[in-house]
Amino acid sequence: MRKLWTAVVAAIVISVAVAGIAIAENRYEVPKSLIGANPGVKGSVKDPVPAKLRFGFTVEDTENLRPQVVEEYRIAAEGLQSFPDARPTCPFNKAGDPLIGDPRDLSRACRKAIVGKGTIHNEFGAPTDRSQKATCDVKITLMNVSSGDPRFPTTIPQIRKRGGLAIRIDQYVTEEGVDDGSRCPPTDIHGAIAAPFYDVKIEGISTAELRFGVPTTLTHPSTLDNSVREVASTVNKLKGKAKVRGKERTVGFYSLVGRKGKTRTTRVTFIDESGVKKTATQKK
Repeated sequence: MRKLWTAVVAAIVISVAVAGIAIAENRYEVPKSLIGANPGVKGSVKDPVPAKLRFGFTVEDTENLRPQVVEEYRIAAEGLQSFPDARPTCPFNKAGDPLIGDPRDLSRACRKAIVGKGTIHNEFGAPTDRSQKATCDVKITLMNVSSGDPRFPTTIPQIRKRGGLAIRIDQYVTEEGVDDGSRCPPTDIHGAIAAPFYDVKIEGISTAELRFGVPTTLTHPSTLDNSVREVASTVNKLKGKAKVRGKERTVGFYSLVGRKGKTRTTRVTFIDESGVKKTATQKK
């Protein structure tokens, strides 16, 4: 009986001790200041309304450490459908050419395929010390692409089927056109992520969702851990012709096709390297 009582007490002590330990984890938010799409306009599946879309998010750590590395994202805004056939495209391998240091030097076809831009604020450091928070700010260029990334084989048939974006990432350059390496890890950061569209529903409304995995060249440059802290981007209101229910119509690259209620829900899903999956939403 004494042994049993001792074991019970020990278990209670261990439980209390574990409960008192704060476990650091990522905290995700979709701030209202970073999102928006033609407020006041509803749109419909039958009559899509060309739209300008802003989307972004923030990532923090509950213990004020550098956040865990996120390797997969899914981004969607309720009632925002994509019509990639309405705009020029370029091949993914051209959009992500790592030998090009400035998007202005991309091929003419890829420059015509640009639909938006934005910025990413990162923190990087040694994998063994998440208190290190060196900063790395990069710019992103969003391009309408016709092909996927061989590093992520599932992007190839999905982009061929539904279209997608190349999220091109570049270090900032000086006025002389050279890399400002002081902002980022000691390696050139120039390349792209293939992000296919998938058809989903948010609040029961037809929606296009971007899904993409991040290559290790970006999550672990120079063997470091690179954590995204904030993304802010804009897809411009660009028009073109595409088939809607069998009829050719003028639409936007992104178009509004409806919403439930007076606000739209923006939804971002994050999957970190440990496999933890979390979703953040915001209405606006």
